[in-house]
Amino acid sequence: MGWGMDGKGWSDGKGWGGGKGWGDAKGAWGYMPMPMYGMFPPMWGMKGKGKGKGKQLKVDDALKVWLGNVPDSISWKELQDHVNQHMKSKWVEIFRGKGKGTAAVVFNSADEAKEAIPLLNGSSIGGQSLVADSWARGQKE
Repeated sequence: MGWGMDGKGWSDGKGWGGGKGWGDAKGAWGYMPMPMYGMFPPMWGMKGKGKGKGKQLKVDDALKVWLGNVPDSISWKELQDHVNQHMKSKWVEIFRGKGKGTAAVVFNSADEAKEAIPLLNGSSIGGQSLVADSWARGQKE
């Protein structure tokens, strides 16, 4: 009995299920052809995509309003309902993790966003007063 693929090995040469183990060059587990590159691309030279930077709002900063002091217990839908009582919003996202306690609200126009800041600033939700400001830094008025 040998280890090579010379017809001698752990099998009696009958292929699948015919022997005691690994088989020979004609069948079973002893022989595996190299895969085509179309089926399995080579792993060397390729860069991974990584985790990225998460979901980011692909919206003009003038349409976004930053909210702070957002309670952890409320959902995005509850926050959107609260915002819609003051000014109709287009989209709301509450940040968790690193940006915990903050949220982003998107409005249909830059004028609506500017009008919403004083209306939302100091409004109460979940027993806490919200802090509203423009999204982009340096544009505080």
